[in-house]
Amino acid sequence: MPMRRLYSLTFLLTLGCSTQPERVPTNTQDMQHTTDMTVTSHVDMMRAEDASPDLATLDMTENPEMSPTTQEDMSEEMTPSSQERLLTWFQTYNQGLGTDYLTQHHDTFTDGDPRYNTDNTHTFLQQVAYGPHTRNVLDAWLIESPNPTPVAIFIHGGGFHQGDKDTIHNSSATIPFLLKSGISVISISYRYAYRDPVRAIESTTPDDEGSVHDENGTRVDYILRDCARAVQFVRYHAEDWNINPDKIAAFGTSAGAGCAMWVGMVDDLAQPDHSDPVLQHSSRVAVVGHLTSQPTYNLLRWPELLMMSTEFLFDLLADDFQALTQHTLNDMSSTPEGQELSWVLDFYAHMNPGDPPFFTANTQDDIPEEASPDTNVVIHHPRGHVALYTRCKAQDMNCDIETQIESSNYQGNALQYLAEKLLQ
Repeated sequence: MPMRRLYSLTFLLTLGCSTQPERVPTNTQDMQHTTDMTVTSHVDMMRAEDASPDLATLDMTENPEMSPTTQEDMSEEMTPSSQERLLTWFQTYNQGLGTDYLTQHHDTFTDGDPRYNTDNTHTFLQQVAYGPHTRNVLDAWLIESPNPTPVAIFIHGGGFHQGDKDTIHNSSATIPFLLKSGISVISISYRYAYRDPVRAIESTTPDDEGSVHDENGTRVDYILRDCARAVQFVRYHAEDWNINPDKIAAFGTSAGAGCAMWVGMVDDLAQPDHSDPVLQHSSRVAVVGHLTSQPTYNLLRWPELLMMSTEFLFDLLADDFQALTQHTLNDMSSTPEGQELSWVLDFYAHMNPGDPPFFTANTQDDIPEEASPDTNVVIHHPRGHVALYTRCKAQDMNCDIETQIESSNYQGNALQYLAEKLLQ
């Protein structure tokens, strides 16, 4: 029996997801209702389970001197913040791997990259290690300027199991446009996930090396954490690279765009007391570019956002997401670890008013479920972009969209949007 058939009708019903597609919320009131019905059912239940036994079993009526306000304050004090939950989740990230990567050799070309001759003189750094793993490497095009420059970090696509930092060269216009605009450029590689869902579920090391498919694949939350590390690494080098640490953009396509959105929407992952000086820096960015990508990496939310049936989406994508998360869909919904992982991956739910502006774009047709779209169409469906834009507006955030379904009529492309925000 194929792995994707493991979920049962009972499992589908326990998700609280209708087998009929739901419409993307169109206003703040609908968005609040949707959030209550989806996030609360999975996340708040986890918070209750994770609370200390004393708080969970405490009968407030036994203490008549304790006012309702005091009870409420105690509850708030015992409930960890979103940032605390994220830092707890990643507390063992790269644990014990040291900081030798900070002294690894890389190539420096002071005359710049000969492939990109622009009016702005730049230094080209190649194969710079930003973390302890083989694929934690980046290239940098750093503008020579009397003042610190903004920087745009490109994150490649490839489904988390192909591609690398050289993908940026697939478009001959990206680097020249940014350099001519006075913006330095970074392109990163990150660790690979498993391809095989069976090998993934058998893995006992989620934070693995991620250098060889189906031998040492990395779970997707740690891949996302690598992308945030790259932002922290750039801040660590801000002074010697002449970078303005308040003007950092993250952008990409497909999986890389999802990584950029996750970095942009989750809370700051800085750990001021960490032994690795890179991880002491902020992971926040100033603007995000999200191109032909996904609305979240919490698959349980996709029926709601794509307006497609649970059965169709889970039958099509269960294996792919099992390979990424190293959990079955049943586990993602029903176990404390799976529920918390779903929350960690859900950048749609993490979106808040204080998050950076973003531009989301997708040129694909709005193909309905009835037309039996294939996997590639579904995971890059424009409805996901509309869902992100709708939530952005409900959160009173700054964002723009360009799809065949909806457009904010921004007069420019993603690179122009990034440049506009970084040069403000």
